[in-house]
Amino acid sequence: MRANFQNNYLMRYAVLSGVCLFLGLWFAYDGFIGYPKNLVVAEKYEELADLPDRESEERWQQITQEMGWSSEHPKKSADEIRSDILGQYFWAALNFVVAVPALILLIRARGSWVESTATGLTTSWGQSMDYANVQQLSKHRWAKKGIAKATYTDAGQTKVFVFDDFKFEREPLDKMVLELESHLKPEQIVGGPPESELTGLTDS
Repeated sequence: MRANFQNNYLMRYAVLSGVCLFLGLWFAYDGFIGYPKNLVVAEKYEELADLPDRESEERWQQITQEMGWSSEHPKKSADEIRSDILGQYFWAALNFVVAVPALILLIRARGSWVESTATGLTTSWGQSMDYANVQQLSKHRWAKKGIAKATYTDAGQTKVFVFDDFKFEREPLDKMVLELESHLKPEQIVGGPPESELTGLTDS
């Protein structure tokens, strides 16, 4: 029996990483290429500030023709554009900070699974748990969040196995929890009733 990572969660990771990566590249382009071009124009225009209006305008028309720029006056000052550039750096960094972890999660989650064995559970990322080594099953977040945590020992170390039926296929994962509980004493199941009791209530 195997519970695969659900496609709807993969889509969330894909959309989040894709949107934030696009926005990050957009802001980075403006910060490193687009706005610096405008800054050069604004700085050149401000160099003419001390000239008389007519001479300044004539000189500006000459410069724009030589540089191939628009003859319109810059709408923002050089200082304003410098401030905008810093803002683009900030928003680019913020989007990349979100996009990169989301992309990593997408790559790691794609194709991942939880599978039952004759003596316990194993996963695609190498974690294995034997029923006989489980000390406690915590179901405090199982009813509302679909998350349960099994505390077990492995090679003398205490570890935690997480069941998440929002990320993994619910039906097979619920059956795995039910199978685990069949190997535990009632006092080892905390934070919620055993699945067998809930199944009995549903059947009745």
